[in-house]
Amino acid sequence: MAAKKGFTAMTKISRQFPLPEVAGEGSRSADGLSRSDQLEYLADLALELKEIADNLGCSTLAGVLVVAYREAIIQAQRR
Repeated sequence: MAAKKGFTAMTKISRQFPLPEVAGEGSRSADGLSRSDQLEYLADLALELKEIADNLGCSTLAGVLVVAYREAIIQAQRR
């Protein structure tokens, strides 16, 4: 039941905060941000979320967010 409740909460959040369109290779988003800029922003968000997870004592979640951070940095450096 908890998984279904979490899914419902996530659905509500995704409706309130829809994901922005991601820029393709070499293109820019509506904000004028390149793919690399957007990925670096995602990396920063992942790091902030990791800090929150650490403060809450959620070590597994914090570890997953470190992986997400590193992947975003790798993808941002790719061309």
